[in-house]
Amino acid sequence: MEDLLITIEVISMKNDKIGLILEGGGMRGAYTSGVLDAFMDENIKFPYVLGVSAGANNGANFVAEQRERNKKVFVDYVGHKDYSGFKHLIQDNSYFNMEFLFDTLPNDLVPFDYETFLNSSTTFKVCVTDCETGHPVYFEKSQSNGDGKTFMSSVLRASSSLPLISQPVEIKGKLYFDGGITDSIPLDKSIEDGNEFNVVILTRNEGYRKEPQILGLYAKHYLKKYPKVLHAIEIRHIKYNITLEKVKDLEEEGFVYAFRPIEEIVVDRLEKNIDKLNALYEQGYREAMGQMDDFKRWLENIADK
Repeated sequence: MEDLLITIEVISMKNDKIGLILEGGGMRGAYTSGVLDAFMDENIKFPYVLGVSAGANNGANFVAEQRERNKKVFVDYVGHKDYSGFKHLIQDNSYFNMEFLFDTLPNDLVPFDYETFLNSSTTFKVCVTDCETGHPVYFEKSQSNGDGKTFMSSVLRASSSLPLISQPVEIKGKLYFDGGITDSIPLDKSIEDGNEFNVVILTRNEGYRKEPQILGLYAKHYLKKYPKVLHAIEIRHIKYNITLEKVKDLEEEGFVYAFRPIEEIVVDRLEKNIDKLNALYEQGYREAMGQMDDFKRWLENIADK
């Protein structure tokens, strides 16, 4: 085991063509939080991290090396009166209180380590959806120009802003929604960026396939102002399912290692039950540790490739 740990510590130096891909899924992100804490306990780091929606927030804390911060955000604070709820949707047109999540929490209640985040050598990217084009856009940490707070309050916030339950976020004069609309599992982007090998953390069970999303009259009326986003939502299931097949194919070929929930997921996107969320976090940690020896062997095998 000690030899494996040494291998993991130098993996990013021996093979810099490995990416970590983090799917979103709203509060199902508690599973990813558990997996990432297992990685930190085993001193596993990556030269490249790409996250979407909840996955982007999980990834930021991972790059900042803040063990359990994800758990505090996804689990411990979910019962706070300012976290989420329909009162916020009525008052601010957002089910999740974005000011609380992307200002009060990181800058006051659960301080985010901006210094470690910004100084990390890890390439960190966040996927958002361009409201005008309906295409995914990938913001990189290096584009923050050393302003971590603005990156948090704009890019990370945009990646978690779903239509109907959140407002789009303006960044440099353009509006953006949740990246999961257009690239829920951005494996292709990581490969395009030169990563021959990828670790993918999914938040759905083995065998899951997304069904077409049926939009009501109100949703279609609301999205009339964003017709390309509406189209992206209507075809989202197609791209998502194709990507899942690609993940599985590349797993079999040895180019992808995937972590996905083994036990059945009983948490939904807007879950507020703290016990369920804590159990999902513990599940992620437990299942990741259960796969750890196998995962380290995979990492060891690709180290010199």
